Amino acid sequence: MTQKPRLKPEVLDFLHNKIGKSVNTIRSDISRLKRSYPQATLNAIAQIYAEKHGESVRRLISKEDKQTIPIVQIVNRPVLKSRKRADSREQIKEIIRFETTDHFLRKHIEEINKAYTRHCYTCVFVLTRKILENLIIGILKGKFPTECQLYFDIPKARNHDFSVVLDNLYKKRNDFNPGIKEVIERLQQKLKPFKNDANDKVHSLYHIVEGAREIDDWNLDTIMELIKRITKGG
Repeated sequence: MTQKPRLKPEVLDFLHNKIGKSVNTIRSDISRLKRSYPQATLNAIAQIYAEKHGESVRRLISKEDKQTIPIVQIVNRPVLKSRKRADSREQIKEIIRFETTDHFLRKHIEEINKAYTRHCYTCVFVLTRKILENLIIGILKGKFPTECQLYFDIPKARNHDFSVVLDNLYKKRNDFNPGIKEVIERLQQKLKPFKNDANDKVHSLYHIVEGAREIDDWNLDTIMELIKRITKGG
């Protein structure tokens, strides 16, 4: 007997972010709704549930799931706004806040926040790693202006990889003002998701950040605060 597909985590994450209900509440609502449509898969029921809230998860479910979606008349369906109007009123979630006068850094941070708001989580990983790498290079440049080998690969005429500049910052932690050494050690721990196999994650086709929870677990606000303290107190 073929087992019916389980409710996909990305479907739950999408509904959680769009509707504002907890994941457990959404799961329970979908389970109750399924009693009325026993032949439909849970992911097909999730589409009905999404439609009741003016949303759609069709792009997230399989062809097999879509084939089991029953014809349902949605009563009091919320009116969907035009894309242009919806975008103009979109509430951007700021997962990164960092005061800077650097035009390009500011633009990258804005793009990260927009990508998170619009559920483009793999983009968030790539862009965040890019920002963190450049911020750490900035710390090394400011603290050790005559030691460019800490962040620059002279034979290859390019910046070192992210893991190398992070390790070099850690090795030089004793050269910073008292109290900053501990901050650098904590930063090293917090940046493990970006350091470990970072290049593979950026360049590999198979690395996908599936949902908001993975990003939330990085505690980006803490990471940015640690970098801010190193920059000001070094």
